[in-house]
Order: sequence, then C-alpha cells, then structure tokens
Amino acid sequence: MNWELVGAIGQAVSAIGLVLSLIYLATQVREQNKVNRRGSLDLLSTQWTEIVRTMNESPDFGAIYLRGLQDFESLDAVSRLRFGAYLLRVFRYWDGIYFHFKDAALPTQHWQSVRRQMQDILAYPGVQAWWGSRKHWYTEEFNGLVAAIVKDASRPNAYSAYELPVDQDMATESHPERT
Repeated sequence: MNWELVGAIGQAVSAIGLVLSLIYLATQVREQNKVNRRGSLDLLSTQWTEIVRTMNESPDFGAIYLRGLQDFESLDAVSRLRFGAYLLRVFRYWDGIYFHFKDAALPTQHWQSVRRQMQDILAYPGVQAWWGSRKHWYTEEFNGLVAAIVKDASRPNAYSAYELPVDQDMATESHPERT
C-alpha cells in the first residue's frame, strides 16, 4: 500500500465524517427550531388566555366591552379606561403575534387565524375610535397592517348574538339626539 492511497482513504473518511457531522447539526437545528416554535405558540396561547380571562373574571366588563365595541366615546370615563386598557393588551398581543409571524416563528396558518380575529374585532367602530387615539404607540409597520385590515373589514358581526339592551340613561347622556 502506498502513501498516496492511505492519504486518499484518510481524506475520504474525513469527508464522510464531515458530511455526517453536518447532517447531525442540521437535524439538531431543525429540532431546536421546532421546540422554539412550539414554545412561542404556547406563550402566545397563554397570553391570549390571560386576555380572555379579563372578560370572564369581571361581571361588568362584558357589558362595557360590548358597548365599547359599538361606541367608544359613549362610555363613561372609567369604562373608557377599562375598555382602552383591554384593547391595549389585545393590540400588544396582536403586535407580538405579527412580529412572531414576520420572524418566521409562527406558522402561516396560525397567523391567518389571528388575522381573521383581527378583522372581526377591528370592524367595530368603537375599536376603530380607540385605535385612532392610540395608533401612535405602535410601529409604522403594524399601523399599516391594521389600516389594511380595517380597509378590508366587513360589517361588524362577531358579537351580533350578544346584543345588549340600550341603557336609556347612558344613551341620553352621551347622545342627546336619541331622545
């Protein structure tokens, strides 16, 4: 056996080892990406659960929310504050979800479901009124996304089955033309 053949065999073995190492590394990176993506989805699910819990844990907030969807300005000051604080949490959640999607940490099908949710909620005039007063708190890119969704939003009907009777006192105070 000559030294050239030994050297060639050594190089071939090294090349095979390198290829196997690269395959192993690629597999590990892919698995880590899956773990990160699952962790991201778990975190986002937990955040959404906390947002929804706000509605469930406060007996009067559901009524404030439904009225606020229709007309943000008709709410009394404390109700506007509560409705606005809730929307702040929702919009920060959406902003985070959008960032995860843009960063390829959120699969497209999950983003599309959140986008449909945004379309349903952004269709309401009370949400649009609140957003108009707070959009400067968000990035231009997120502002553009919200503007596009509002533009494409259909008639608000996500909560049409949850109609509240109109409180005559509130309607008279906020909208004297209704009397």
